[in-house]
Amino acid sequence: MRFWGALLSAMLLLTIGSLWVYSSYENQVGSIGPVFLQPVERQGNVTDITSVTAHTPTSSLVEASCNGNGVIEVYDVITGEQVDKHAVYGHARYQFVLPREGDYLIINNGTDKLTCSFRFIKNYPTKPVQNALYISGSAFAILLALIVWRWGR
Repeated sequence: MRFWGALLSAMLLLTIGSLWVYSSYENQVGSIGPVFLQPVERQGNVTDITSVTAHTPTSSLVEASCNGNGVIEVYDVITGEQVDKHAVYGHARYQFVLPREGDYLIINNGTDKLTCSFRFIKNYPTKPVQNALYISGSAFAILLALIVWRWGR
């Protein structure tokens, strides 16, 4: 009984420690730019793209600040899915979320030039990691409570 109590206590502390590790880099900010983004040019079967690649070690909240006229599109390099699309006319400042760790491609899919800066405001564990931590922490806490309850009887 003591062994299981000690094991579950250690696992619960490990889960709480994992949350602490994520909180230690939550406010570490970085930035990209300013970068000059030419519009995507299409001539027949040839497409010329000026792009910026951003890397994030986890899910991140990003603030974009752009000047010019165009359409900023952000794509996940691994899955190819579009993460964000925002039209810019004159000046725009907006936020978007990069949903997981990895590389992201930023392009101007408009008709005019843009100058943009991207600032990483907050870093978060990805949703699957958060779910795993919360579920395992809850399970360990409930099992520990049952062990302590049985131990007391």
